[in-house]
Amino acid sequence: MHLHFVYLLALLLLAATVHAALLPERTTSRVAEIGLLYLLVGYCGVPMLAVSLWVLISPDHAAAGFGFPAGGPLLAFFGWAYLGMSLLSLLALRFRGAFLVAPAVVWAVYLGGATAVHLRESHGRALEILASHGLIAALLVIALLASGAWRARA
Repeated sequence: MHLHFVYLLALLLLAATVHAALLPERTTSRVAEIGLLYLLVGYCGVPMLAVSLWVLISPDHAAAGFGFPAGGPLLAFFGWAYLGMSLLSLLALRFRGAFLVAPAVVWAVYLGGATAVHLRESHGRALEILASHGLIAALLVIALLASGAWRARA
């Protein structure tokens, strides 16, 4: 499952690069904000909304897909948390500036922690895990800092 997200990341980075190249004025902060928006909406928003709905609508199938026991409360909590986090990311399309700090920080912390947890259990899949979790966390932080959104006033 992680490999699909690696392909998605590559596609999003390509799309953000093309979008940034077409800007009439390319500043570091504007290019970084575009990259941040592509990550928030295209990686943390739409796909994770789909994951959350899968977990909430079909928990037994989702549990099997994630390798969890069916019917556990942890998976339900995960589904609701992903729903809220993905909706927060999708709101980045409407709200900019200081608002971008919230979804970027939430996902960077979550994906950074997921990287650490998965690497302990990886059994030879470290590169895939780093690309689908750790790299996203790092890119979110870098894009957030470079965009200057963290300095904006609400």
